[in-house]
Amino acid sequence: MNHLSTANKKSSVHQQDLICTVCEAPAAGFNFSVITCMCCKAFFRRNALYGLESLQCRYATDNCIINMKTRRDCSYCRLKKCFQAGMKKELILSEEFKRLKRARIHENRKMTSHAVQLNDSSDHRQELRLETHDWKNIKNIYNEYEEYCYLPLLSFEKNEYESLCQQPIKSRIKIQHYIRYYQKYETSLINFFKSLPEIKQLSNDQQSALIKHNVTFLVRISMIETVDNQLPMWPAIHLLLQILFGHSLIEETDTLFHTWKEYVNDSTCIRLLLVVLLFSTCNKYNGLLDTLHIYKVQEKYTNLLWLYLLDHYGELVAFNKFSTMIYYCLRLVTLSHTAELKKQDMQL
Repeated sequence: MNHLSTANKKSSVHQQDLICTVCEAPAAGFNFSVITCMCCKAFFRRNALYGLESLQCRYATDNCIINMKTRRDCSYCRLKKCFQAGMKKELILSEEFKRLKRARIHENRKMTSHAVQLNDSSDHRQELRLETHDWKNIKNIYNEYEEYCYLPLLSFEKNEYESLCQQPIKSRIKIQHYIRYYQKYETSLINFFKSLPEIKQLSNDQQSALIKHNVTFLVRISMIETVDNQLPMWPAIHLLLQILFGHSLIEETDTLFHTWKEYVNDSTCIRLLLVVLLFSTCNKYNGLLDTLHIYKVQEKYTNLLWLYLLDHYGELVAFNKFSTMIYYCLRLVTLSHTAELKKQDMQL
């Protein structure tokens, strides 16, 4: 016991003796292959993928002294020192993939736990609760969205950044970048929709008609789940969107997305909502689709979303979240209509 206590004390002392290689503050351990403090870890995560070419030395010396007191003065020299110390930007995305994998495992375990609990509930309660096959359906939707949308877009971000870094700074913000980003988001979402069993049962023409009618609006809802404004390319994309669509429209959309994501704060909920809205019908199908059948499929997924909310949050919160999401959807319809008119003017 004394030996163990002595070892713990030595480990504690050793931990306290660690010094950040970048700013000389007390360090927390190895981050991106180098001993650093948490502040420099966060700084490197935010800036490393941009590269030094995206920054300028504040004092035009390219050799500022970086320590605990001066580390906020010059981002260029601080990032330069990070690289010189051996911090590896390749590990940023590797760490993100690990985080996503852990989150996915946690979500699957949580869903499985809920499914097991259902076996012990009474017949009356099961009428108002999700059953085992419902949880399996929800899990499949969650995982397929991860496979077809979230992870491919994360990889796309990395590849797009590396490609743009080879170009002069003035050439990095172009309308072609917006088009390429939108097409990638749309293609990923379509691939997700085509993985749904009810879509697979339709002919190719029927699939195209249903998806084409709804995908433009649903891409914007999907962005609530996939867009991360901490990703390295987002500031440039955001600036481009403001140039194309106007500052006011983009700021209003950003506010809606932020409020929506903060209030709902549930990835499973957003993914189920996308499926519900996919099966929205109109009078333009000219007999190609059985709209009554499509309505019944939408009703099935609407019930699935409602029962998920009910099981997860209780009746009062479930009602508030459901009604608030409907309000957000209607507000987004208005903003999307304005954006589509601007796209037509620009012939995008």
